[in-house]
Amino acid sequence: MLSIVFSALALGADPSVMALPVLSFQDAASDEIPSIAQQEADGQTPPVDVAPAGIGQDPAMRFDTSLSFDAGYTWQFKSSLDEGGRLAHGRFHTDGKVTVPVAKGFSMSLGWRYQYDHWTFQDVVAPWNNINTAQINLGFNWRIDDNWMVLGGGQAMWAVEEGGDWNDGLIGGGVGAFAYTFSENLTLGGGIGIRSQLEDDALFYPIIIVDWQITDRLSFDTRLTTGWANQSGAELVYELTEDLDVGIAAVFDYERFRLDDSGPLPNGVGTTETLPLTFYFSWEPTEDVSLTFYAGATVYGRIKATNAASQDVYADNYKPAPVIGFQGAVRF
Repeated sequence: MLSIVFSALALGADPSVMALPVLSFQDAASDEIPSIAQQEADGQTPPVDVAPAGIGQDPAMRFDTSLSFDAGYTWQFKSSLDEGGRLAHGRFHTDGKVTVPVAKGFSMSLGWRYQYDHWTFQDVVAPWNNINTAQINLGFNWRIDDNWMVLGGGQAMWAVEEGGDWNDGLIGGGVGAFAYTFSENLTLGGGIGIRSQLEDDALFYPIIIVDWQITDRLSFDTRLTTGWANQSGAELVYELTEDLDVGIAAVFDYERFRLDDSGPLPNGVGTTETLPLTFYFSWEPTEDVSLTFYAGATVYGRIKATNAASQDVYADNYKPAPVIGFQGAVRF
């Protein structure tokens, strides 16, 4: 199937200006939720640098053991900083997830992700260069009845600049939410999450769940894409054929990571925010394999550097820039 997705990719912003994180269901459930759930059962994969659902993000599960992997690369072309200088950004990611039924209506999931971000700066002192991020998610889904579902879980993540101390880059958190199915075409829900932050207070944030099958081929849903609290967005999906989807996507990406001890800000913290709008094309050559290609532009971007004493010493916005990328996924 081909889907129109409205998702944005963002790379870092202050929590006070973050878009509302959202949570979505990406695995199929029972016949009561055939919209996005049925698309996932048919082998469709999320586009635009999206990981398999992380902690407790499957309000509609298949109640059988499943395993999925994906990998992709995104490139943001050079952009001018408002205060002078230029930057460009590339990201590679690979992640996976296994879901196991524990009892009738109840399942557990284990997800993992590795992400490598490469930043290049020109005509300005580089606050950082290469960032490694690794995370693990443990979640649960409990279908109470045909309408109600409860979901939640926890996450541990390590985000460190190359050469930094992994022990200083630990971030943890948890989330809890519920979802209610009004009809076979509409499911809504919400919840709350908490996440620790490097050199800052804990972040509390709302969770929004929307799964709306507008027509037989057109759907809209919100989704939380890389764990929670660092990416949120929404997508509008259109199915051209059984094997082809097109989409419009908007995803906000927020990243916070520990800097190394030999750079301009030893043991400080870097923060990035990015909001890309993308169009994508997704092809499923087989039932369990999908390939997605996307292109668009970052309509908002911001970087910030904080020293080891929790003082913000540098911050700047950058101009819109083109973005391209691809992703492959396989399910078992």
